[in-house]
Amino acid sequence: MSGNGRRIAALAMTMVLFVSALFLGNATVSANASWDQEILSRVDADRAIEHVRVLSEKIGPRVGGLESEKKAAEYIASQLGKLGYAIEKQPFSVPDQYIGYVHSGKEKWQVGASPEGRITGKKPVSGDVIDVGKGLSEEDYAAGAKGKMVLIQYDSANRDEQLKRAVENGAKGVLFYNTVGSRGNYGPAFSPRFEERVDIPVLGISLIHGQRLIERLEKGKVRIKVNTEHHGNLSSLNVIASRPAKTGDPHAPVVMVTVHMDSVVGAPGANDNASGTALAMELARVLRKHGSGVELRFAFFGSEERGLLGSQHYVNQLSDEEADRIIGVFNADMVATSYENVTHLYAMTVDGETNRVADAAVKAGKRLGKPVALGRFGSSDHVPFHQRGIPAALFIWMRVDSWDPLIYDIEKVYHTPMDTIAENISPERMQTALEVIGSAVFEVIRQSVPVREPWRKAG
Repeated sequence: MSGNGRRIAALAMTMVLFVSALFLGNATVSANASWDQEILSRVDADRAIEHVRVLSEKIGPRVGGLESEKKAAEYIASQLGKLGYAIEKQPFSVPDQYIGYVHSGKEKWQVGASPEGRITGKKPVSGDVIDVGKGLSEEDYAAGAKGKMVLIQYDSANRDEQLKRAVENGAKGVLFYNTVGSRGNYGPAFSPRFEERVDIPVLGISLIHGQRLIERLEKGKVRIKVNTEHHGNLSSLNVIASRPAKTGDPHAPVVMVTVHMDSVVGAPGANDNASGTALAMELARVLRKHGSGVELRFAFFGSEERGLLGSQHYVNQLSDEEADRIIGVFNADMVATSYENVTHLYAMTVDGETNRVADAAVKAGKRLGKPVALGRFGSSDHVPFHQRGIPAALFIWMRVDSWDPLIYDIEKVYHTPMDTIAENISPERMQTALEVIGSAVFEVIRQSVPVREPWRKAG
């Protein structure tokens, strides 16, 4: 064959390969888009938000280790059990909790209590409220505080002096209200700590509740009653719902969707994280009959807000063989906020590097025209999996202005009494999260890839 002939043949072969690759690539995209419809036609934000309503309104704050968290676990287990999932409950020990309650008119607020204050139990303490500002000078107490419930703006550096002055001025009880956080977020309820014990109840209330009391004081006298509780010998729990691989292989690869079902003290936790919990419950409904060679596992962790305790317990009890079976963890946390300043649904990995989970989400977002941004973030239940070498990503709505240093924005009301459906849930963002995460999970399930191998980003 002549030189020209070889060149023509080579050119022809190149064209064949190019067209074949283009066809196969388009065919793959088309096939994936077709499979996406299996998710898009079924996931329903309104149905998910009904779960948010049960968790955040009927149950309310789901504090790790308390009865309310167990009620949430029972609700989740019941719902997924009805869908045919095998249910496992994993109890684990958690530290003591100090909880307070403020009764103001017909309202009852759950707040934090100080271990150094009096624990009243079921014998509440009543009194009129007086606002003393920071309570660090005699002028602050000019109106007199004897027998009063003293409201103080919390100053961490001077808190012992603040408490000392309140006691010296005859306070019957003290309510420290939180301040604005470093990102402009509203301070949540908390359990203040002190050097010395006192014989009056001491509570830590949210900025929002502090402001409400101040506003009511401007209109006249405000009388409240408070009680404080110490909860010891506590156990939290995880709820694990699984569907075996279609092949029946007990060693099949595992794909997980994980969330935390608890909230902080005093917060209904509609977005943080009833939204993620509801998303997982809705995806469990949609995916329950889709058989594949992969085991599908939904994990609802307890006590995330107390230091990732549930997910850490779960990962720690995995054998090496069990850990190696897990090929991807989709962790949903705060996936439906209505906060207008957030810009993206993020797929966050601990090290900022993409992996099988993040990559599947980004590809799904592109197919659906709903972009997913990659990022680096910890502070949720994907962290213990990453530390064990398991591909995992956090899905969360936020805005990131800088990665180094990290400067980001999330809703101001998270961890507060205003984390409610009315104040902080967007059906549209819930639907986007359901579609993107659901399509990504479904894609990884369909791949039925072998037990975890070194993952390489496709070229």
